[in-house]
Formats: sequence, structure tokens, C-alpha cells
Amino acid sequence: MRPFLRHPGTFSLLLRGARPLAPHSFALLRNFSPPRFSPRPDRLLIPHAAAFSASSGASASSTASKDRSSRNTLVYLLGLVAAMVGASYAAVPLYRRFCQATGYGGTVQRRESVEKKIARHAQEGTKTSRELVVQFNADVADGMPWKFTPTQREVRVKPGESALAFYTAENRSSTPITGVSTYNVTPMKAAVYFNKIQCFCFEEQRLLPGELIDMPVFFYIDPEFETDPKMDGINNIILSYTFFKVND
Repeated sequence: MRPFLRHPGTFSLLLRGARPLAPHSFALLRNFSPPRFSPRPDRLLIPHAAAFSASSGASASSTASKDRSSRNTLVYLLGLVAAMVGASYAAVPLYRRFCQATGYGGTVQRRESVEKKIARHAQEGTKTSRELVVQFNADVADGMPWKFTPTQREVRVKPGESALAFYTAENRSSTPITGVSTYNVTPMKAAVYFNKIQCFCFEEQRLLPGELIDMPVFFYIDPEFETDPKMDGINNIILSYTFFKVND
């Protein structure tokens, strides 16, 4: 393929217009070398310095974020521990208020006192024939060095009657111990008819080393227990107490 033959006139014009080079021109061409351009140091260093600065800033920001996250986690855990400790101290009074407000566990509600209820049924001449067995249970929490037992295992009572029972507590440690008790009645659905007239629950009891005391429980079974269809088949009620140690 010969491209110059397609336009022969062009080649001849170039030959006619060209001038021969002088001998010193050839020497210049032989010694000619293209200039070498070196990049300016300031233009190279500035981008790298900016990148390094940006990387350092990002690393510092990440470290600060991790530190804040660690501090927030520590504060949350400390708050959780404090809340758990506070809840343990507040559990007994909160449980007492809950029982008084709802009647849970047989606690007397404020709508009608036990005395008024007994007087009302006595005035109405309410009679019952069904006999119930009330059993007693006693427990102590972990770390409580007391011996705590019911004096009697059970009593038999009819709805509309009141009864008296006793529990015994003994401090078997070498130091004075203050305790407080909670209670519950089972079955739970029968608790609404189990009313305590006198009870040692939710009250602090302080025993000296080796001291032994008897604590009474005076209770009353509402006669409406017998007419409630939900109470059919329930012939046994269990009254349980648990003593906890109170930190002085």
C-alpha cells in the first residue's frame, strides 16, 4: 500500500519547496534530547498531606465515637444495677400496696372493712354449712438465719367464721436480725374471700440472738365463698409466709 502515490502532486511540491539542511543542523539534531519535566514537589505533597490529614481525622472521629459508646454502655449498666438494688428494697412496700389495692393474696381492700363485712352478714343472718381446711406454710429467704415454722399444720373453718393461728420465729444467729414477711393465699381465686383481721406481714420483726417469738394470724372467711360457683371443688386453702432479712 503506497499512500503517497494517490496524490503525486503533493510529494513533488514538497520536494520543490524543501530546502537542504545545513551540516550544523544535522549535528544539532543528533545532539537533541527532549526536555524532561519533573513534577513540582509542592503539587505532589499537598494532595498526599490532605489525604493523610483526612485519614487521621476519620480515625480520631472513629475512636471518639467508640469512647462515647463505651461510656454510654457503662452508664446504662450502672443505672441498671442501681435500679435492681432499689427495686429489691422497694419490693415489700410495693407488694403491700398492690395487695391492698387489688385484694390479691387475701389483703383487705378499702371498700369494706372486715368488721363491717362481719357485722353485715351477722345482721343478714347468713348461714353456711361447707367446711374448709386452711393449711399453713412457712419459708425463709436465702441468707435469713431464722427458724420459721407454723405452730399448727391446719385448722378447719366454715365460711363466715373467723379463726386464730400462730407462727413461730427464732433467731439462730449470734447477732440481732430484723426481718419482714410477705404472704400469699392459694388457690389465688380463693384469696378474695380470705380476709386477715390481724397479721404480722409487712411489719419489721427484730429478734435478738437466740430469741424466739410467737406471731398470731387472725383471719375470716367470707360466707360468699360458699355461694360462688367459681369456688366449687375448692376445699383446701393454703396460707404461706416468707421472711426476708432487712439490712440495718
